[in-house]
Amino acid sequence: MCNEFQVRVSRADYAAAFARLGVPLRWTDPEPVRAADDPIRPTNRAALIRPCDPVDPRAGLDGVERRWWMIPAFHKGPVAGWKPMTTLAPIATVDTTPAFREAYRQRRALVPVSSFIAYDAPAGWRKGQPKRRWEAAWTPADDEDRIRYFAAVWDRAQPSDLAEPIESFAILAGPPGPDLAAVQDATPAVLTLEQGLQWLDLAGPGKAALVTATPAGTYRVTEAPRVQLMTAEMRRALP
Repeated sequence: MCNEFQVRVSRADYAAAFARLGVPLRWTDPEPVRAADDPIRPTNRAALIRPCDPVDPRAGLDGVERRWWMIPAFHKGPVAGWKPMTTLAPIATVDTTPAFREAYRQRRALVPVSSFIAYDAPAGWRKGQPKRRWEAAWTPADDEDRIRYFAAVWDRAQPSDLAEPIESFAILAGPPGPDLAAVQDATPAVLTLEQGLQWLDLAGPGKAALVTATPAGTYRVTEAPRVQLMTAEMRRALP
């Protein structure tokens, strides 16, 4: 499954796409300081774009930074007490699973992404050994296409150990296509901005329009060893 992704561009780099479509986008939270090679992992905060008015997404969007690993509204215990791995929401059951169904019906969002990561076990792999790390990306059609968007849902919960509510999100995923079938069993739904606006429309086709089993050649899948991850961490430690 995909439980790591990257955003290698700044907000300014893809603002033109929203402007071209005439869709106002307002950022509520400041842009985080993050090195280009720093991956986003479960429980990290990431950019979340959602409609100001869910009935009319093209009227305006709100951009925030929120936790990746959705805690549903019905969870009243501590944050750490929510154990299910709700980083990904299966497309097939997102509208029926208790953790996701209300968010699917009422709270859809987009998560900017420039690539996502998959892991597999090489021949002879044993428990405790590192797995191979693969990066999946696409060939951009133009500068705006360097960034695409995960289809996502979000929710607001009030855990018992927090003074304020916490908002968090899950990314929709489904069966992989041939590019990724060998390295993961669930691939996120990756959308262009136009497709993303359709996803946000509660009156639109919703999950029926999401395609994860994409044709061969949709993604470039290249090995991206953990040494790249270590380099990014070392940079943060430099004075």
